[in-house]
Order: sequence, then C-alpha cells, then structure tokens
Amino acid sequence: MKKTATFFLILAFVALSQQSFSQVSERMDSIYRNKEANLPAWTFNVNLMDIALYGPIIQIEFKISNRGYLVPWLRYSYAGAVSQYNWTNFEDYNKFNPISTAIALGYKKFIPGDKNLHHIYWGLFGEFVYEKGLKDTDVPSYEYEQTRTAVVGYLNVGYRWKSRRNFYWSLGVLPGFSYDLENEAIYTDSEGPVPGDYKKYGLTGMIDFSFGWNFEK
Repeated sequence: MKKTATFFLILAFVALSQQSFSQVSERMDSIYRNKEANLPAWTFNVNLMDIALYGPIIQIEFKISNRGYLVPWLRYSYAGAVSQYNWTNFEDYNKFNPISTAIALGYKKFIPGDKNLHHIYWGLFGEFVYEKGLKDTDVPSYEYEQTRTAVVGYLNVGYRWKSRRNFYWSLGVLPGFSYDLENEAIYTDSEGPVPGDYKKYGLTGMIDFSFGWNFEK
C-alpha cells in the first residue's frame, strides 16, 4: 500500500514538475524571441585597442540564425606595437613590412541579458597570418628577409551594450593559440637560408575592446 502511494506521489510530482518546466520554458522562449528580434541583420565594428598589441581589427558580423553570426575580420598587424617589437625590437636596422596582415573567420553567438540593449557573447575564430620583414639592414652582407605564415585559433568572450540608437560598445577577451606554418629567413645578398629554426607555437591573446554600428537590412 505504501509503495503504491509512493508511486502515485512520484507520478504527481513528475507531472507537476513537467508542467512547471513547460511554463517556464514557454516564458523564456517568449522573452528570447522578443530579444532576438532586436538583434540586427549585420554589424560593423572597429577594435583600435589592439594597436597596443597585435594590430587594429575591422570586423563585420552577418546574422545567420536567431542569435548567431558569421564573422570575418581583417587585422593589420603592421600597426600593432607588440608586432612591431617582435619583428624589429624598435631598432632602425630592422624593418617590418607594411603588407603584414591577418584575416580570420569565426562564429559568434549572443545571449540576451535582462535588458534588450545588453548582451553577453561568445565565439570561436580561426585566423591566417602573413608577416614579413628585413633584419640587420645595417650590415649588407648579413641582411636577411624573414617571412612568416601562421594559423591562430581564438576563443572570444565578452559583453556588448548599445549606448545610442544604432551605436554600441563591446568589451571582451580573445585568448588563443598560434602555430607557425612557415617561418623562413633568406639572406638578401646570397639568397641562401639563414641557419636556425624560426618556427614557433604557443599561447597568444588580444583584448576585444571595440565600437560599432548595427544595421537592420
């Protein structure tokens, strides 16, 4: 008898829990639908903070699902202070080539907050890097040209808020891992290879402090 009563009590509890969960889910879905409607069709943003690191980033976000965006970016590594230091040590006899750039493609998803204008976001990015420079240009017989190609994977986590009509700010981090596909040095005089292994891999990262504009169509 006790087992039967317990069984029916469990069934009643499960039924009530399922009903409550369904009501909460419907309520959350309704909230998210309203918030998702406020997400723009595409956005354009600029990250100038990384001039202090590996170069400014121009990024465009194209909406491909309710809260998901396909995101290409262009990073001008030549304009980054850390990139310049890595290639030149800020010495006049080392030259970092202005064509040094990086392109990336990634996915970003937004999680609406309590207010329609505020969103948490996360994303994953893959980047291809091409960099080039001259070293030891003060000694012609030892001058050499170095070329680097690399791939970098990034995790992107941050927070975005809309401050005016279609204008917004974002603040986040971009921890990543970099792996050199090629990193070769060639003497410019003899065109022979410079001895040594220049390939590198390891952790990297950038700050995602950007501003941009939303576009509905």
